[in-house]
Amino acid sequence: MPNFGLDLTAWFTQNAEQVSRDLTRYFGGGKDKFTGRWFEEFAAIGDPNRFEASDILAVEALSVEVPTEAASVLLITEAEKFNSLLRQIPRSQSLWEVSRLVVDVGSPANDLHTALRTLPGVDWVTSGKLLAAKRPRLIPILDNKVKDYIHPPDGLFWVKLYDELADDSRRAVISGVCRSAPPYVSLLRRIDVALWMAATQGPKR
Repeated sequence: MPNFGLDLTAWFTQNAEQVSRDLTRYFGGGKDKFTGRWFEEFAAIGDPNRFEASDILAVEALSVEVPTEAASVLLITEAEKFNSLLRQIPRSQSLWEVSRLVVDVGSPANDLHTALRTLPGVDWVTSGKLLAAKRPRLIPILDNKVKDYIHPPDGLFWVKLYDELADDSRRAVISGVCRSAPPYVSLLRRIDVALWMAATQGPKR
């Protein structure tokens, strides 16, 4: 059964050629120069168990803003509050390699997502991107454009994508379609970029 408003594996199969072109275009640095192509580079600079200024640069490359007051709380005045939760989240495993509970409601990842949303001017989209900067193989990105395109159940995007990718055959299909992205880009980001390009650049479904 599909986990979203569309069958994700079927969508990638049906749009394989376009996905390949879109990933090449997005990460290629050609005339379009999508700033999001620097997300991985900025996110990789810092300590994986601490939020740092490089993470602010990473998420701002994805066209969201972390206000100065929010950054000061996250990085300086209340840093340990957020970093202590971050350290409880697996750092070296991919989404499909962990227990579903790791990304479910009540997990440290979910608690940190909620805590980040208490920062002034930080909404659920920016919170998710900050988490993805620290755990790019584990936490998928979702913004309003992609949400409107795939219609995940409210608050359950992480676990529904987990269910999709925990199926070896489905994951193999999606991974194969997304192979044109650079090798350092996680499968989660490849999926995010492919869906975002379709939602914002491509024809309506």
